[in-house]
Amino acid sequence: MARTDLLKGVGVFAVVVVVIVAATVATGTLLSDSSTDASVDAPAYDDQLLPTAVNDDGSVGAPDGDETKTVVIDKSHGNALSESEMQPFVDALVRDGHDVRFYTGGSGGSGGFSGGISSGSSGLNATLRSADAFVVANPASTYTTGEINGLDAFAEAGGRVLLLADPVDPSSSGTSISLPIGTSTGSTVTPGQPTNLAANFGVSFGAGYLFDMTDNANNFQRIYAQPSGDSSLTEGVDRLVFDDATPLATSSDSTAVVESQDALLSSTRRGSTYTVAAKTGNVVTVGDTNFLEPASATVADNDAFVTNLADFLVSGDKEPGAPEPAGPSTGTGSGDFGGPSQPGTTPTVPSNGTSFPTGNGTSP
Repeated sequence: MARTDLLKGVGVFAVVVVVIVAATVATGTLLSDSSTDASVDAPAYDDQLLPTAVNDDGSVGAPDGDETKTVVIDKSHGNALSESEMQPFVDALVRDGHDVRFYTGGSGGSGGFSGGISSGSSGLNATLRSADAFVVANPASTYTTGEINGLDAFAEAGGRVLLLADPVDPSSSGTSISLPIGTSTGSTVTPGQPTNLAANFGVSFGAGYLFDMTDNANNFQRIYAQPSGDSSLTEGVDRLVFDDATPLATSSDSTAVVESQDALLSSTRRGSTYTVAAKTGNVVTVGDTNFLEPASATVADNDAFVTNLADFLVSGDKEPGAPEPAGPSTGTGSGDFGGPSQPGTTPTVPSNGTSFPTGNGTSP
């Protein structure tokens, strides 16, 4: 190698060494500077992405009232709401000294939180005569014409009725049961909702569920709802949380009690203000059952709403003996309407061609 090339190589190497040494010294100086803050100003989470806490410290109170009332909860139509799932609601009634019974049909009856009830051979209408209030939730089978007429007479006489239902399971939405209306057959009902019973009181349950992708209780199906107008049912209520609720369509005889604003309906994807609870005379209808459960009854103002519903059931003044039993000679009457007894959990349709009544459950 020529002497000139060798000197050039040595020179380049020397320059590289000088640069490396200078960089090392500079780094050491920076690291040794005690005034330098090594922390990184980059939060791990954006607090705007965290879920908003929903108040969950409520307590379902006992309803008002000095007189002991009998509240019958229907279990005779395969109702898909267990006793434990409505525990806060039942406990509130029992704490106030009311008699809560679970009607299962047949002649044996079933035990409840405050004792069993024997239906005898006369079925549901006979049971209603000794009751002050009646609760229906998610029935799997339809109500007969005789039962509907009996409940209409029960409400007309001052008895209180609470109807509750969730959205219909899509897997069963195609199943329907035909019922005679008058002398012809035509109306169908969907298992899971008391369709023909609610229609008698001017209310229809929806098929889809309500959801809200922007303003919800940390789940798009846990929608917020607010009181609609002034009602004793929403006293102390500012905001409710319903999980998997269905909207109600109401007639002019019904009054909206609770509404969900800006919610969307799953079956149409349309946003609107939907009615979730309504009142027709002595009948209240709610398109949800989950708010009664222990995990939901204390969320937001659900506890006040559950308390008010319990108070509604025991604050009526029903005429004794309503609905009246069938007449001994004609075989028809305002109670059993000449229909057969209603044993078991599979009701049968009366063959007397009685049409649906036109009353709405209001007291005369």
